[in-house]
Amino acid sequence: MEEAKNNQSKQNIPRILLVGAGKMGSNHLRVLSADKSIQVVGVVEPFLKPELPEGLKLYTSLIQVDPYSFDAALIATPTETHFEVAKQLIELKKDLLVEKPLASTPAQANELIDLAKAAGIKLFVGHVERSNPAVRRLKEIIAKGWIGKAIHCSFTRVGGYPQNVKSGNNVLLDLAVHDLDVFQYLFGSFHVKSSIIHSTIIPGTADTAEILLKGNEGISANIHVNWITPTKIRSVRVTGTKGVVLVDYMLQTCTLHGGDLLNTPATEKFDYNDLQEHYRNMDKIEFGVHREEPLKVQLREWVKALHNKPCSLCSAEEASKTVIEAQRAFEVSA
Repeated sequence: MEEAKNNQSKQNIPRILLVGAGKMGSNHLRVLSADKSIQVVGVVEPFLKPELPEGLKLYTSLIQVDPYSFDAALIATPTETHFEVAKQLIELKKDLLVEKPLASTPAQANELIDLAKAAGIKLFVGHVERSNPAVRRLKEIIAKGWIGKAIHCSFTRVGGYPQNVKSGNNVLLDLAVHDLDVFQYLFGSFHVKSSIIHSTIIPGTADTAEILLKGNEGISANIHVNWITPTKIRSVRVTGTKGVVLVDYMLQTCTLHGGDLLNTPATEKFDYNDLQEHYRNMDKIEFGVHREEPLKVQLREWVKALHNKPCSLCSAEEASKTVIEAQRAFEVSA
């Protein structure tokens, strides 16, 4: 009886194939290997020779992998290969989690969605900031009305020039799609109104962009992204009718500021020092955030989905929207 239970338990553990073992792939491998709720059965990597946990097999091509040996695959290959790799795995009817962006173009993204629906497989995209505990806390704060009615968001995601800029990649597909999806996660549907895009280092390759969005019920947002700034900054400020909340993605902090500086104390002498003191002591709430690596949170959400449970991952349709709007940012660029 006990042996039967153990066999049943093993059968319920999703068997995962990792495709791609570069920078992001190696991070996924570390997280996958440490999680007991799944079983990593192999890694496909045609160019590198990564150090793998003992007993884990390395393949140089998907063709080498027995399709019956895995249930789902995580694609962490370069952006320009997502489309072809995902197509091969959809043909095998394997559930997929694809690193962002879903594909390089809206047409490719929409074709993958259609193929996945026809094959009856689950297709999610790793917009990992959805799994950032600080962003999840921010969503709760907005939903509970702490800042009143949300009016505007200001996103900053700068720094981290890629060591090797692949053909077709740019700062919008690499960075801006993160915040396009965070806005979507927080507020729903949106569209790009205008943008300014620069190619500073490599002619024809966008490395800096300023994007203006409009969402439901008139909420607006600006997104600034660049590969140029030497220091990485990842943050968002959400302004509402009752306060402003600041989130640092990397430090995973979430701080609400409120108060009214115009409501100065009733005193005959109120100089600049008094103003500074009043500013320091105005309403400020530091919301607790259980800090955790977003990739670990994302994996837990994916496991839920693989067990047919609701999850908060980015759907293929939502991911396609970010690619469409990233392309639109080029089209409306001043």
